[in-house]
Amino acid sequence: MATKRAKKTDVVSPSSAELRKAVEAIAIQPKSGKITLLTRKLFNVLLAVAQQADESGDTYRALLSDIVANSAFDSNDTALVKEHLRRMVSVQVEWSTGTSSQKPGRKWGISTLIADAEILEDPATRRVWVEFSFAPKIKKKLLDPVQYARLSLQFQSQLRSSAGLALYEICVRYLTNPSHLTMRETWEWWRPILSGTPDTEAGDEAKREYKYFKRDYLRPAIAEVNAVTNIFVELIEHREGRRVAEIQFRVTERKQPMLALDEHPNVFDSTLVDRMVKIGIALKDAQTLYADSEENRIRAALQMTEQRMRSTSLPPVRSAAALFKDALKKGYAPPVEVLPPAAPVASRNNGAPADDPKTRLLGEFSAHRRKEARALYDEQGEQERELARQTFEEDVLPELGTHMRDDWRKRGLESKLVETSFFDWLARKTWGEPTDGDLLAFTLNQTRAA
Repeated sequence: MATKRAKKTDVVSPSSAELRKAVEAIAIQPKSGKITLLTRKLFNVLLAVAQQADESGDTYRALLSDIVANSAFDSNDTALVKEHLRRMVSVQVEWSTGTSSQKPGRKWGISTLIADAEILEDPATRRVWVEFSFAPKIKKKLLDPVQYARLSLQFQSQLRSSAGLALYEICVRYLTNPSHLTMRETWEWWRPILSGTPDTEAGDEAKREYKYFKRDYLRPAIAEVNAVTNIFVELIEHREGRRVAEIQFRVTERKQPMLALDEHPNVFDSTLVDRMVKIGIALKDAQTLYADSEENRIRAALQMTEQRMRSTSLPPVRSAAALFKDALKKGYAPPVEVLPPAAPVASRNNGAPADDPKTRLLGEFSAHRRKEARALYDEQGEQERELARQTFEEDVLPELGTHMRDDWRKRGLESKLVETSFFDWLARKTWGEPTDGDLLAFTLNQTRAA
């Protein structure tokens, strides 16, 4: 077997690479095993490494430290990489052109993500390498694709959910399409692609109810993609009577992403494993939880647990590890803010007067966002709503003045003043600060509805 052996002069640095991802490899459906966020990220990095290799061969290699791209690289990272390489060799996926339509000439196939992998240490340099290969049937399509989407691995590094990364990959493919519309498919078709979980392993509730799929995957993924990438995504629902039967997405380009890109993007964030160990979870269990869970849910559950442990107004926590695992499993921890708190309207607009057009637009957009946040709040269970109210009371209310605090204690969300502040806060927690792209999309939607 011919083997690609990298020299010191041709070591690939995947963190800054742009990936040409074949359309067949974008909307992949897991049939055996789960495709997690980290599995997707690592697969994309390995693809970028192989595509940049300057020699042909069956096996490709890269420095493990380059793949992890973490200045705190240690044995924990090695264990995480090994776990995900195991999964990539065992997870079976269906490859297609990204549609369920049976059109003449289309091909279907099934394989694992990679064929094999090795981690080995060079005895002379003590550097650790990852060697891997792809199944022969799909190798050419993956490494020299005819139709592909250009993906930024820097944007990938900012995404913290498997659904967000999968949605980003699909939507980037349609960015240059004249209609700017993705394929239109049943929501049941989209579910395993965005969740990364085979239908055979999904709970009955997840398979039966669109509203849960929308709450748990669609809304968070859209908010995340719009927050940190260079595209803006809108959900389009197609109904049969009152029932949502099919969905698709409209995608447009955003000149500037909402968040500054990390100059040194990581595939793995082993600091999350360290934080889990600090609250009493065994290292092996922490690594398994990290491998099986979405990073955004881990961060949220950790932040909630750590805040609860620091609280002096509530009874002591009996088991921080148990509290964390329960919050992670049930997903009731409030999402971690990815942006700083909102500044007052006047300062955000350089002191613009109230009748300034942009100020009026921001006011209208804020009212729209509050309605969306209210709908999200109403869909949650009572435990989730209680946690949101508690977080608002502890983190936000102290800064809002005596009158607001008194109104909150007397009337809660029945106070119009408090209700506005609460849902403004919940909207920022969920979707972040509005960008010019958000305002433009809102304006266009209002124009179309008029």
